[in-house]
Amino acid sequence: MAQKIPKIENAEYIGIDAGCLRILEAGLDLAYGVGDFDSIDSKELEYLNKHSHLEIHPVKKDETDSELALAFAAQQGFSPLFLVGALGGRIDHSLANIRLLMYRYDDLILWEEDQRVFVLLEGKHVLSREFKHVSFLAVKDSVLSLEGFLYPLTHAVLRVQDIYTTSNTIQQEQGIVTVEKGKLLCIMTNRK
Repeated sequence: MAQKIPKIENAEYIGIDAGCLRILEAGLDLAYGVGDFDSIDSKELEYLNKHSHLEIHPVKKDETDSELALAFAAQQGFSPLFLVGALGGRIDHSLANIRLLMYRYDDLILWEEDQRVFVLLEGKHVLSREFKHVSFLAVKDSVLSLEGFLYPLTHAVLRVQDIYTTSNTIQQEQGIVTVEKGKLLCIMTNRK
């Protein structure tokens, strides 16, 4: 299922492979295109060349197209980075995108219409109640406190292998997450 591309004010849109076409179809400006472009035909590639600067990479390579696009965006100085449609396709690509978020790009948000995935670093974070379920997974052993949640926590130790912080709910207008130590993956979703 194709993801709706969010319209973000002052954003530069970088298409990844056939995602370039989705950006143009959404009526947005395509600043750059990155990938091996193996999922489009020659006429579509020619069309894209007229509408954007393309960074074309060989099909046989060590990096995924998403990895190349994020590296390109970071080199251009863009931040935060939104990766749309990063979770709904092949499981290997979804996991690779999550690993890019966990280990390389702290300013990356995996964005879908009904869910977001991002990291929380040490400090206090305020989350809005726009999503029904909120889960936290430790990227590295962490200590966290949760206020305004159905299942509050105070100075709780969350190890990398723990999953007890899956499927919580923000009960108030906002949820307060304090990461006292470590780094967390935050998953917010409206899926059942």
